[in-house]
Amino acid sequence: MIDNISDISIFSDIPKDEWQKITPLLKERRFKKNHVLMFENDQSDEVYLIRSGMIKIYRMYEGKEVVLSITSAGDIIGEVEALSSDNHRISSIEALEDVNVWLLSKRDFLQLVDQYPSILRNAYKILVERTRMLNRMIRYLTFHDVRGKVVNLIMDLYYNYGVASDNAYKIDLKINQSLFANMLGVTRESISKTLGEFQAEGLIDIRDKYLYLLDKEMIESICNETEELPAMRKWHNI
Repeated sequence: MIDNISDISIFSDIPKDEWQKITPLLKERRFKKNHVLMFENDQSDEVYLIRSGMIKIYRMYEGKEVVLSITSAGDIIGEVEALSSDNHRISSIEALEDVNVWLLSKRDFLQLVDQYPSILRNAYKILVERTRMLNRMIRYLTFHDVRGKVVNLIMDLYYNYGVASDNAYKIDLKINQSLFANMLGVTRESISKTLGEFQAEGLIDIRDKYLYLLDKEMIESICNETEELPAMRKWHNI
């Protein structure tokens, strides 16, 4: 659980003695798992600061869900709309687990941007990261087969949620095959088949919906064929 405003990435450069000016502007809200915080094209202007839990960002296309990214504690949602003259939401947001957030009005957020220029600089950095991530996703969807898509997503998840666990590396994020499929634009059956192949090859294991990398070096060697740099896989760098 995040308790300090400086732990929210976009506010990380605000001096400690200024925090007390911002705290009264924040409204705490809690959302249960599977709750949709906002729908794409809705008109609203609140900014969401994630204190705990994980959230998926997605859009719908021809009745199918396309997951654009997963965000977690320390991230911000809605700052792009707040900085724009158009309040229509760019995407839908759903809680993957119970989520705790701070809400900040558009007016208060813009006043903070005027007062602390570092917020705008960090917003730009976040936008660049998200653009890089979407560019990689486009490349996965366009040029790679299912095996290439899955192995790259596994490494993306490892570099963002990976932890050492006994003789393996655990991706500390419960992710079901439907979510995996929606992040890659393929069928659930294709995901199941490919993950099964990786398990048979001794590359991964799946226990209680957690994915473990048993042969990280081999997985990385497969990814090397796609020219991805490890440093570019991080989703939260500021």
